[in-house]
Amino acid sequence: MSLSNPLKKLALCVILDLDGTLFNTDALVSEVLRGVLGKYGKQWDGREVHKTVGKTPLEAAAAIVEDYELSLHSK
Repeated sequence: MSLSNPLKKLALCVILDLDGTLFNTDALVSEVLRGVLGKYGKQWDGREVHKTVGKTPLEAAAAIVEDYELSLHSK
């Protein structure tokens, strides 16, 4: 690999952590959702989290918007 173009190095492997074995992102997702929903006067309780698991980011966001009846404008 040339130092002049470090982006040409090929990846030898990719690690997918889908169940939280390596990184526990559940707490981070909950924190973000609490913050975002708070701007709309809503409270994240985590009961509907199953509607976001295994979804694309767009599908998960659509489920949150629908479940919490979010408008396009925050309070």
